[in-house]
Amino acid sequence: MSRIAFISTMYGATWGGSEQLWGMAASSLMKRGHKIAAGVNDWPGPHREWDALRAGGCDLQIREYVPRLPGRIINRFLTTGWKIDARNAAYGWLHRFRPDLVVVCQAWSDDGLNVMEICQQNGWKYASIVQAASEFHWPDDGCVPRLRCAYIAASAAFFVSKHNLHLTERQISARIPRGEIAWNPFRVDHHQPLPWPDERNGIKLACVGRLQPDAKGQDILLRILCRDCWRQRPVELTFFGDGVNRQQLEDLANMLDVRNIRFGGFVSDIRDIWKAHHALVLPSRKEGMPIVLLEASLCGRPAICNQVAGISEIVDDGVTGFLSKAPEVELYSEALERAWDRREEWQQIGLQAAAKVRELVPEKPAEKFAERLEQLAAER
Repeated sequence: MSRIAFISTMYGATWGGSEQLWGMAASSLMKRGHKIAAGVNDWPGPHREWDALRAGGCDLQIREYVPRLPGRIINRFLTTGWKIDARNAAYGWLHRFRPDLVVVCQAWSDDGLNVMEICQQNGWKYASIVQAASEFHWPDDGCVPRLRCAYIAASAAFFVSKHNLHLTERQISARIPRGEIAWNPFRVDHHQPLPWPDERNGIKLACVGRLQPDAKGQDILLRILCRDCWRQRPVELTFFGDGVNRQQLEDLANMLDVRNIRFGGFVSDIRDIWKAHHALVLPSRKEGMPIVLLEASLCGRPAICNQVAGISEIVDDGVTGFLSKAPEVELYSEALERAWDRREEWQQIGLQAAAKVRELVPEKPAEKFAERLEQLAAER
């Protein structure tokens, strides 16, 4: 059996959609008898997923950014070389764990650079997962040669879309020789779309994702829905999810006097959303491969999205959904209008979307990913 360590660079919350793949893969590997450790950043919030990993046998290491209170007090009297570090700040636990494989779980393509370099320095085999890459997020010149070396030396570099893989190659000006695509897990039935919702009370749209306009573009929707044509249509939009910009979005909706919207908060069972809503609207400015898009499609719902990141690998414009050419108000408005004109076809479009995702995405992506990590850890 192998010893596999996962290190997450996730920050800003205890757990997010980008954590699902490695978390489920770690659980699967523990059930197969492998020894698993995981390093996560310390952030406030519920720890259900951490607790579940511990319960399964994972050696969970929490990395803190500042020493605990006694250490901070003592540090006032110590010289620089003798100061107490924050817990697990230097990844010393990896030396004790003696990994056969380290899996670096990144939000962006440069988040895990220091961990990959630590692996190189210690002769540890490593793989990376990149959950998002964007044309608006480029590494600087000093970082690029190091990233190039880190990705070329990796046993595998996993990306959630072809777009993200090829963009990262352009950003580091090198081909990634062992780049692979890994699909994120989803929380809906892979085989059977949901029944089509009742339309007698109008069309219901859902925008699902964290409330953060710089990434998810919710402000684009508000600037469109304040127009007279949308005020007069029998349509309601619900923003599902939480985030750091909820109050700003509510204030913007009030300023623009957008009345046909509401905020639905976090919903634990995504199927409850698609039992009652007819289409996904996703005006994202940057993405990897949105899990919410895979889930909406598998539930048989068409999506109206911006053509960013890997979205066009799922959505065929006018066939399995509708695409805006760029995250701009007028372009997204045009895509929404085309979709509205064809709303009587949405049910059929949603079924075609479900069929395409079933063809592309395995039924149990985390299990497939765990099998691949098992292979990498066993290679000598």
